[in-house]
Amino acid sequence: MSAVEAAVAVARAHGLRCDDPVVLREAWHVLVHLRPSPVVARVTSGRPGSNDDDVVRELGVARHAAAKGAPVVQPSDLVDPGPHEHGGHTMVFWRFVDATSEVDPHAAGEGLRAIHEALADYAGELPPANRAADVAAMLATLPPSDDVELLREVSSRELPAGQALHGDAHIHNCMPGPVWHDFETAVRGPREYDLAALLMRDRLGGPQPEARAALVAYGDHDEALLDEALPVYAAWITASYLVALPRRPSLASFVDPQLAFLRRHRR
Repeated sequence: MSAVEAAVAVARAHGLRCDDPVVLREAWHVLVHLRPSPVVARVTSGRPGSNDDDVVRELGVARHAAAKGAPVVQPSDLVDPGPHEHGGHTMVFWRFVDATSEVDPHAAGEGLRAIHEALADYAGELPPANRAADVAAMLATLPPSDDVELLREVSSRELPAGQALHGDAHIHNCMPGPVWHDFETAVRGPREYDLAALLMRDRLGGPQPEARAALVAYGDHDEALLDEALPVYAAWITASYLVALPRRPSLASFVDPQLAFLRRHRR
């Protein structure tokens, strides 16, 4: 059973109308807009590197932040958000957010600060920011190479324990409102790790004015710690891109600049 079929079956079993499901995104997991209902299902894909726990973890983190008024996507109020199991897939239902307008980077930066404040006391179990275990598992699927060893070395670097974080807080994970989403990658570490995700492409040489504006709006932070977190974040994202290349060849244009950046930061 496909991820879409599983989402539609569970939605209909709970009385939700779903005549025209549309896949919004298909990466580690599958996002399905259950049209015409304003509900989005995040469904595990079952691909190597995906993790059913991510979908469930996202629900706990987002609920905690939403309860404190932080600008995050919220679980559906039209159907039991889950998690649900069906056809070998795990899924959670979220409110649909119209993302057709532009994101205000200033509001996005302020929103990320509000999320960090809201998650400061989140006590749920989360992986450390370096995700060393996840990176090692992904690299184990690749042939040995100097680049694989580089990613393994950088991802083993430890960052301060910190607090609950988004984990992949680049500007494209923020929708108009602002509404931050994709908390499936939540980790525990210093706030500057999320800022590293926000700034990575800008720091790799491709100016991103919106990311810079969001950082200014975010406010006070430790620039030295941000610089320390950048290669650690880059190692995780590069490993995930390498694993995904066979099915997402468009990612190749990002891999080489990221590896070059990591080589410059090799100890």
